[in-house]
Amino acid sequence: MKIKIKSFFVILMSILFLSCGNKDNDYIDPRGNTYAGSASCIQCHQKIYNDALNSSHNKASAPASIKNVLGNFKAGHTIYSYDKDTKIIIENRNNELFQVYYKNGKEIKAYRLDIVMGKKNAQTSLFWNEDSVYELPLSYYTSVQNWGTSPGYPANQPHFDRMISQDCFECHSSHIELKKKNTDSENYFGTQITPETMKKESLIYGIDCERCHGPGMDHVDYHKRNPELKLAKYMVSNKSLNSKQKLDRCVICHFAGDNLQSRFKFVVGNSISDFYNESASNPDTNPDVHGNQYGLLSQSKCFLESKTMDCITCHNPHNDETESFSKQSKKCMSCHSEVKNNFCTTRMPSGFSLKDNCIDCHMPKKSSGVIGFYLSGKTEMSPYLLRTHKIGIYPTEMPKKIPKK
Repeated sequence: MKIKIKSFFVILMSILFLSCGNKDNDYIDPRGNTYAGSASCIQCHQKIYNDALNSSHNKASAPASIKNVLGNFKAGHTIYSYDKDTKIIIENRNNELFQVYYKNGKEIKAYRLDIVMGKKNAQTSLFWNEDSVYELPLSYYTSVQNWGTSPGYPANQPHFDRMISQDCFECHSSHIELKKKNTDSENYFGTQITPETMKKESLIYGIDCERCHGPGMDHVDYHKRNPELKLAKYMVSNKSLNSKQKLDRCVICHFAGDNLQSRFKFVVGNSISDFYNESASNPDTNPDVHGNQYGLLSQSKCFLESKTMDCITCHNPHNDETESFSKQSKKCMSCHSEVKNNFCTTRMPSGFSLKDNCIDCHMPKKSSGVIGFYLSGKTEMSPYLLRTHKIGIYPTEMPKKIPKK
């Protein structure tokens, strides 16, 4: 009887695991037949999958549906005025969002939001013009909870001619394929440009599982056939990577260097030196806080003196819910302690605890030198503030109070 029950259980598990693939059995991944698609992971890794769905990695790009678009849509907050006669208004038309260009009260043209990029600090909206992608003039900034000019756009006039290249998608999506490059330029809003055309159907939104873990078709097929085996086969595990390989998996997108080839070609285990001119990481340079986290981290004493520190020492790539400064600081104190005689010696005012907030003093927010934005009616550029990854001593950054987050 026990043998029959055991046999039945094995058969049942086999059936369940046979469904451990993409919900659409006819799914063909645009990257090729070695890829299974992220939906193939959900049956066996449901919690990680569900967490990752809401992460900044997954939301690096998304379809511009109502639920995906960040924004203040309250009355009076959807109008951006360039002057008394020129406005952009964000409008909901039949459950689709548009940035509508008005001149002297007359609608000039409505541009539908097709793609959004970003989630945590800002979100930029894009639109398709045939097979090319362009940036819309307004982006949403979470620091001010309001709309401002998109990166690269001025405050005095709306433009719709900033083309988004495949290079942008390489760190904001998992795949998009170029069509044959055009050689003919066209006039678009008074500007002669040569559009970079892309295949819409090849776009894989967000940073998906296989972008960081490598192609998974062999892994999925093997465990479909062998559901009783728990040791992962044909999948690169974090434990199998050396320190440099662990870093390179993140550096491919979190470093601003001169890329030598498309980042889409990077597979976990590859060397970053094949993709970037590493001289760009010269410690004498001044990396920007936007898009160059590794450039900053690589100059930090904490990183330079550690043999094990990498990005996931502090970050959970599957879940980036905001943590309190106190919880974040515990990660610092896993290395820094009074016992090891390497704890902070700064004298704090009465009522303040060093252990409550390492972050604001040692990783303060800094203005980006490459991104700023204008709010409606303002002539002064607003700073785009991001937390520096250059861990150090910043004497002027001592907090006046301990924030909750």
